[in-house]
Amino acid sequence: AFGLPLVVLWSTNDQVVLPKLLAARLFLLILAAVMLTRWYRGEQRFRRTPLDLPILAYVASAGMSTVFAANVNLALFGSYGRLEGFVTIATYALLFWLTAQSLSNAAEARGVVRALLAGAFVVSLIAVLQTVAATLTAGPSGGVGRATATFGNPNVLAAFLAMALPLGINELLQATKSSDRVLGGNLVAMMALALVLTLGRGAWVGAAVGSGIVIVTTRPSLKRVAFVGAVAAGVVVVIAVAVTFLSAGGPPIVQSASTRLTSLLDPTSGTAAIRLHIWTDTLGLIGSQPLVGYGPDNFGLVYPRFQTGPWAHRAIIDEAHSEFLQIAATQGVIGLAAFSWLCIALLRLWSKGRRQVLAGGVLGACAGYVITGAFNFSVVPAALPFWMFLGAATVLLRPDAPLSTPAPTSHPRRVLPLAFGLLAVAAISVPAIAMPYAGDSRFRDALATYVAGDRGRAAGLISDARAAQPQVALYAAEAGNVAMDSSEWAAAREAYGRAAELGSFDPTVFRQLAIADHHLGLQAEAVAAARRSVELGRFDPRNQAVLEEVSSP
Repeated sequence: AFGLPLVVLWSTNDQVVLPKLLAARLFLLILAAVMLTRWYRGEQRFRRTPLDLPILAYVASAGMSTVFAANVNLALFGSYGRLEGFVTIATYALLFWLTAQSLSNAAEARGVVRALLAGAFVVSLIAVLQTVAATLTAGPSGGVGRATATFGNPNVLAAFLAMALPLGINELLQATKSSDRVLGGNLVAMMALALVLTLGRGAWVGAAVGSGIVIVTTRPSLKRVAFVGAVAAGVVVVIAVAVTFLSAGGPPIVQSASTRLTSLLDPTSGTAAIRLHIWTDTLGLIGSQPLVGYGPDNFGLVYPRFQTGPWAHRAIIDEAHSEFLQIAATQGVIGLAAFSWLCIALLRLWSKGRRQVLAGGVLGACAGYVITGAFNFSVVPAALPFWMFLGAATVLLRPDAPLSTPAPTSHPRRVLPLAFGLLAVAAISVPAIAMPYAGDSRFRDALATYVAGDRGRAAGLISDARAAQPQVALYAAEAGNVAMDSSEWAAAREAYGRAAELGSFDPTVFRQLAIADHHLGLQAEAVAAARRSVELGRFDPRNQAVLEEVSSP
């Protein structure tokens, strides 16, 4: 819980998402090995939670949507840089279940929460230092760098902090020693400052609601309600002062934060307006296949058919920018119903355990994360800590849940199953961890070599990356780029064609494929590829230009 938010790797091309996912897989395999060992010793007890069935239903929905997906490979493994396919959704469920099974009591569960908060403090410190350094080194027109820390994206960091901040406030409110209050105050202040520096408006709303829930539920009294009112009034005053005195001057980061705060009052301006357009288009997408959706992580492949304007200019829109709409688009109403069931089950669990330690923090953290997701979407770096926390939360809210134990068996009879189980864990680590790491590290080396001008070696390294991870469309597309740069049209055509089969929704891939086909004299194939590039990027004139070029005799 402490280390997962901090994991980054500079030896892979994807330095954030893939490393965190690989770290989570390693953690799961270690937990599985520990549980097998405890089972062998007769010590493993299994905990049933009220969230088991809803989560199982959610995973089953993702599996069914994968079967009927627009592109099964994309639905199974996810797109590069997102990786929100069925395999990752199943990883979330396993992270929840194994975390819940590995904890014996509420004290251990609280230890997980505190480890998570310790990690959040370090992440927040990195975010603050990062922003300060960027501000000091930026020129007069350098713009404002939003805090990302070890999450690679400010909105993803904001989602994580929107979950962690209510937990920190809960710890602060329950502190009985002066030293604990000082630690809690520093923790909350650091996380709040980092959250502001992300400029993530949806997370600000989520964190505010989650924090309010903690304050109201932790010590429900007239004093507490009065305190909430005073805090809310103070926030309004601060916003008013910021708008009045800082809108035309002051540090750029302060001006940006002030502008983002005031934009909450006008959802039709700025990037909020873009979200509204995307949400409107997404409703049409959902209506075209409402039952099971188009498959996990297939949004970018299908959305261009329903896009009504150049909302992101030439950037690819691959998410609905609302987790609820994203689920409905990719897993249909069945998936949305399963997710709703999970939320209701969590509320019922909290209602029964609301007098437990950190109960208010659990509800506030979940509210902060879910509300943030309503304006964004699930991303691996923030989702992994959330699902781990959710496993600990079930133990916190229901510490006296009955535990079942396997039927007693003599240890000698368990030796063979234990050996097979541990061998299976070791075997799974190869495709789950070693091969993805090897593939992406080779891909990183290939890009560096290509930039240095050694095309031959770059082609070999990309070939190695494709061999290690044959399901990654980006690796195939980059192989096509290297081949095309050397005028190897047949090799380029093979690589681009493979990227298309694997689910690439980048119009550039099909535009380049059309050019390769055109050079090979494949007129019909070139026109088909160019038309596909136009379908995926109707508002990019480059795609139409290539279509006209290859269509001419």
